[in-house]
Amino acid sequence: MNIRRKVFMALAFLMALAIEVRATHIRAGEIIAVRISQNSLRYRFTLTLYSDTGSTVMVGEGGIFNFGDGRTIEGGRHVMRGEATFFNEEVLGNETRKTVFQFEHTFNANNVFVITYTEQNRNNNILNINGGASDQTPFHISTVIRIDPGLLTNGTPQLTVPPIDRACVGVRFKHNPGAFDPDGDSLAYKLVTPQEGRGQDVSTYLKLNDPAISTAREDGGTPALFEVDPVTGDFVWDAPKKAGEYNAALIVEEWRFSKLTKKWELLGFVTRDMQILVEDCKNKRPELEIPPDTCVEAGTKLEALVVGRDPDDDFVLVEAFGGVFEVGSNPAKLQQLGSRGPKPDFDQQPVTSRFEWQTDLSHVRTRPYEVRFKISDKPADAQAPALVDFQTWNITVVAPAPKGLTASVASGSSIKLNWDNYAGRNFSPVIQVYRRVDSYDFKAENCETGIPKNSGYKLITELPVSQTAFEDKQGIRPGVKYCYRLVAQFPTPGGGISYASAESCVTIPLDVPAITKVSVQKTDDTNGEILVQWTAPLEIDKTLFPPPYRYELIRYKGLNGGEERTLVTSTRGTTFADTKLNTFNHPYHYRVRFYDAADNLIDSSATASSVRLEAKGLVQSTEITWKADVPWSNRSQKNPYHYIYRDRTDAKGDDKGLFKLIDSVKVTIKPFLYLDDGRFNKVALLDDREYCYYVSTRGSYGNPILPEPLVNNSQRICVEPNDKIPPPKPDVKLPGPDDPDPKTITIGGLKVPLLRNKNCQILSNEPCNFSDYSNTLNWTVDNRDGDIAFYRIYFSPTGEQGTYVLAGTPRDTKFTHKALSSFKGCYRVSAVDRSNNESPLSNPVCFDNCPNYSLPNTFTPNGDGINDTFRAFDRPNAQCPRFVKAVEITVFNRWGGAEVFSYNSAKEGEPNFFIDWDGRDHNGNELPEGTYYYHVKVIFNVFNPALREQEFRNWVQIIR
Repeated sequence: MNIRRKVFMALAFLMALAIEVRATHIRAGEIIAVRISQNSLRYRFTLTLYSDTGSTVMVGEGGIFNFGDGRTIEGGRHVMRGEATFFNEEVLGNETRKTVFQFEHTFNANNVFVITYTEQNRNNNILNINGGASDQTPFHISTVIRIDPGLLTNGTPQLTVPPIDRACVGVRFKHNPGAFDPDGDSLAYKLVTPQEGRGQDVSTYLKLNDPAISTAREDGGTPALFEVDPVTGDFVWDAPKKAGEYNAALIVEEWRFSKLTKKWELLGFVTRDMQILVEDCKNKRPELEIPPDTCVEAGTKLEALVVGRDPDDDFVLVEAFGGVFEVGSNPAKLQQLGSRGPKPDFDQQPVTSRFEWQTDLSHVRTRPYEVRFKISDKPADAQAPALVDFQTWNITVVAPAPKGLTASVASGSSIKLNWDNYAGRNFSPVIQVYRRVDSYDFKAENCETGIPKNSGYKLITELPVSQTAFEDKQGIRPGVKYCYRLVAQFPTPGGGISYASAESCVTIPLDVPAITKVSVQKTDDTNGEILVQWTAPLEIDKTLFPPPYRYELIRYKGLNGGEERTLVTSTRGTTFADTKLNTFNHPYHYRVRFYDAADNLIDSSATASSVRLEAKGLVQSTEITWKADVPWSNRSQKNPYHYIYRDRTDAKGDDKGLFKLIDSVKVTIKPFLYLDDGRFNKVALLDDREYCYYVSTRGSYGNPILPEPLVNNSQRICVEPNDKIPPPKPDVKLPGPDDPDPKTITIGGLKVPLLRNKNCQILSNEPCNFSDYSNTLNWTVDNRDGDIAFYRIYFSPTGEQGTYVLAGTPRDTKFTHKALSSFKGCYRVSAVDRSNNESPLSNPVCFDNCPNYSLPNTFTPNGDGINDTFRAFDRPNAQCPRFVKAVEITVFNRWGGAEVFSYNSAKEGEPNFFIDWDGRDHNGNELPEGTYYYHVKVIFNVFNPALREQEFRNWVQIIR
C-alpha cells in the first residue's frame, strides 16, 4: 500500500471518529419553572442538561427552547447564552458535565403551556433505543404548567438529585430525583416513554424490563423489575443483564386540592429524561442508617445522626437532598463528622453525619418534607463503577397550638371566648373554633394535629388570625357544659394544621327543663312507644318564677326540624310514655315547655331525639350505624361505650326475639358503627334468616347536677345477611276517584300519565318572575319483608330514556322535589332495602306546567309612564305569562290588513315575552289612534301537545 493511500485512510478514520464524537453527548435533562412575579405571568425557566465530557460538541448547538406560546430560542449555543439571564457549567464526575441555562418569559393569558427543549442528538449506542443506533434520535424533554387563578400561583417541582449514577450488571439500580415542591403541593411519579418531539414517543424504545434488555432480578427471581414508586419517587431497575448505555424517563406531577371544584387538580409536571451507564463489576451496594420519620413543632431544632456503611469496606460518601436545604429561612445542614471541609467527602466507612435544622413557622405545611439521603461508595479499583442507594426521611413541621383560651358565661344563651395573639399570625392562618358538650381530654402530640376525628368536637366558626375574642351564640342551652378548643389552619397551597389548644369549659345555669331520656321502648309501625324524661329547671329563680310548674311535651317527626308538631301532653310530672307511634319507620324528637304557678309560659328546653338505628346486610355479617340529635354528648369519656344487643345468639340462631348483649363500641375513638360478623361467639351469621338489633347509648351533659350516664335505646331493626332479593316495585299514586283521570303523553313510544299538579294553584299568589317550583310525589309499595331502608327518586326534565338522574333518597313514601325552574318533569321511584338491593323502577309519571298568556285590548303610548306599551298582563299575578318559550306577534291596520308591526322573541338574544310594543311601525313612526288587529302565536314549555302552541287573534286600541 503506497504512502498516499495510507495517509488517506488515516484521515478518513480520524474524520469518522470526529463525527462520532461530535454526535454523541446528551445524557439527561429537565426543565424547571418558577413564577417570579405576583403582578404578571412572568416565569423563570431553568434548563438543566447533563452531557458526556468525552464529546467536543457542547450542549445548545442546534437546540430549540420552546415556551409553548409561539416564542422560541434557537440558533445555536451562543444565541441561548445571549438570551439566558443565568448560565453555568461544571463537571460533576462520572464523565458528566452539567450545563444550566435560565430564561425568563411573560405569558399573555392564563392557560396550560407545554414548555419543551429539543436537540440533536442523543448518545449513540443506547441499547434500548433503535437497537443501539440512537445518535439520530432527537433528545426531547417537556414541562407542563397550568396557570389558573382559581388555583393560586404555582411553580413546578424542583429536582435536586443529579442523574449521574452508574449501574452494575446483575445488581439492582436505584435512583431518586430528589423532587420537592416549594408550594407544598402533592407530588406523584410516573414512568413514561422518552420522546423525540412534542407528543412523539421514541418509537423504537424498549422498556428496561423488556426481555431483550433484562430478564432477572438481583435475587435471581423473574421477571425483571422496572418501576417508580408513585409516592416516594424511588426509581428501580432490577436488574441490568448487559453492560452498555440505556435510557429511561419519568415525570413528576404536582397536584393541588381545589376549593372551587372540590377535587384534586393536576397543575403540571416535569419530565426527567436520563441515561444509565451499566458496567461489569463485583461491587456490593453501600448501606444507610437513617432516623425514623418524625414530627417537629415549628421553632424546635431537629438534630439526628445518619450512618453510612459499605460491605466491601470501600470509602463512602453520604449526601442529602430535598426541600429542607432549599427553604428561604433557616435551611437544614448536613455535617459529616470528622470531615476536613464544609462539604461531605468520601471517607473510611462507617461515615457518620449530623443533620441539623432549626425549624420556624415559615416551614409549616401539611405534607412532610422528604429528605433524600444518598450514599455512594468508592471502590479501590478507580475504573470500577460506584454503587449508590437512597433512603427517604419524612419530617412534618407542625404549627404550635393557640394559647391562653378562656371561656366565660356572657348570658344565658351566649359564651365569651378570649385567647392570646397567635405566634404564627404573620403567615395568615385562620383560627378555627371547635365546641363540644362535656369535656374531652386528649394530649396533642406526635403529629396528631387538629381535633381527633371521633372526639365529638365540631367546628363552629373560622376567624381571622387578628381576632382574639369570640361570642358563641349558636344554640347555647341552659344546663349544658360547653367545652372549646382552638386550631390554627394555615393557608393553601402549603396548608398545615396546628396542634389543638388546651380545652376551656363553662356551664350555663340550668333555668329551664333538661330532657334526659328519649328511649324507644317498643318498635312497631302503629303501636310504638318512646319514654321521655326531663328535669325541673333546677337553677331557676323561684322568687321570680314560682312553682309548681306545668310542662307541655311537644313531639316532632324526624331527628330534627318542625315536621308534624304535636302537643303530646300537659303534666306536672317529668316522665311520659308516648305511645301509638310508628317507631318502626321514624325517629321522633321532643321539646318541653314550662309554665309557672300563674300559668305564664316561661321558656322551653332544647330538643332531643330518639336514637335511630340503620342496618345493612353483608355476606355472613351485618353492619349497623346509629345517630341521634340531642343537646347532651353521646361521646362521654366517663361512659365511653355504646352497647350492642342482638337476638339469635345461640349457635343455631333459632332464638328469635330474645335479645342479648353481644358487644360494645368505644365511641370516643370509633364512629357510631358496628360490624357483626359473629366474632362475639365465633359463629358466622347465617344467610337464611333475619337478625335483629338495638343499641343502648350512654351520654352526659357534663353537669354534676344532672344524672349520668343518660341511657337511651334505639328502635329495633332486623336485617338478613347476604340478602339478594330486591323489594317490590313501587307504584306512584295516580289521581283518586274525586280527581279527573290523568291525561297521557307519549314519550319514547310509551304512554306516560301526566299528573294533575295541585301546585299550579299557588301561582296566583306569585309574581311573574317566580322561579322556585316544586313537585310532590306519593307512592305505595308492598313492604312485605319490612326491610326497605329508603327510596330513590329519579327525575328527568324530558322523560326520555337515559336522561333520569337521582333527585333524592327519602325514607317516607312521599317526596317533594324543590328548587325547580318549572313544574315540567318526569319521575320514577325505586325501593332500596337494608342490603342495598334496589327494586325495579316504578312506571314513569310526569308533571306538566300550567301555561298562561293574556293580552289587553287597549294601551296609551303617550309617555306618561302608565300603560305606555302593548304588554302582556303582569298583574294580577294570576294573569302573568307562565312557562313561555317564544312569542311571535304580527299587527295589522284595520283598512285592508297591511302589516304595521311584528316581533319574534325567538330571533332575539334577550327575548321579551311581554312584547312591549310602543305603538310605532317598522320605521319608528308613531301610528295614529285607532283599532288594530293582531295575531299572536305563543310556544309554551309543556308536555301536553294540545297546549304547546296557542294562537290569539284579537284587536287592540291605541289611545293617545
